[in-house]
Amino acid sequence: MSPIKRCLATLAIATSLFAPVAQANDALEAKVRAYVPVVSLAKVCDFKINDAASDDHRAMLEAVKSDPNANKLAYRIHYETQTAYIKAREGGQRVAFCRDFIAANSQYAKARFTAVVEGHMSDVSTSVQKAIAHNVCGAPPAKLSKADWKPYALIKKMLQIEQKAAKENAETNGSNVAEETAAVTEQFCAAVKPHEHHRRQLFEPR
Repeated sequence: MSPIKRCLATLAIATSLFAPVAQANDALEAKVRAYVPVVSLAKVCDFKINDAASDDHRAMLEAVKSDPNANKLAYRIHYETQTAYIKAREGGQRVAFCRDFIAANSQYAKARFTAVVEGHMSDVSTSVQKAIAHNVCGAPPAKLSKADWKPYALIKKMLQIEQKAAKENAETNGSNVAEETAAVTEQFCAAVKPHEHHRRQLFEPR
C-alpha cells in the first residue's frame, strides 16, 4: 500500500473507531464526523469551506458544548486527522493527501485557489478563458483582442503570485518545491478548464 493510502486508511480507521460512543446524539455525531476533519485541515491544506458547511460547523460547535460525548469525539477526530496529515507531510505526500481529502469532501470544501480562480474566470470573456487555458494548461491556441490583454495579464499574475508563495512555503517547510508549485498549476487548470468548456457550450455557435 502506498504511503498516501496508508495515511488515508489511518484517518478512516481512526474515525470509524469512535462509533460506540455511549448515548451520543446520532445526528450530532454524524455532523462531528463530517465537519471536524474538514475544519481541521482547512488551513494546512489551503482550501475554502463553503458557506453552508461553515454555518453548520458553527451550529455543531454550539451543540457539542452541551454533549460531553460529542465533545470528546470532536477532539479525538481532530487529533487523529492532524496525525494523519503530519504522517503524510513527513512522508513527502502532503499534496497528494490534501488533494485526495478535498476530492473526497468536495461537498463541503474546495481548494481555496480553485475557488478564487473560478470567481475570476466567471468575470472575463471567453477569449481570455481560452487564452489562459492554452498558455497555462495546454488547451488549443486562442487569440486575444486588445481589450482582453489586461484581464489576461491579471489572471496570469495571480497564478505567478500563488506559485511563488507555494515555492517559498515549500522551502520553509522542507517540502518538495516542484510538487508544491505543480499542485498550484493543477488547481488553476482544474478551475479554468470547466469554465472554458462551459462558456463555449453556452455562447459559441455549434
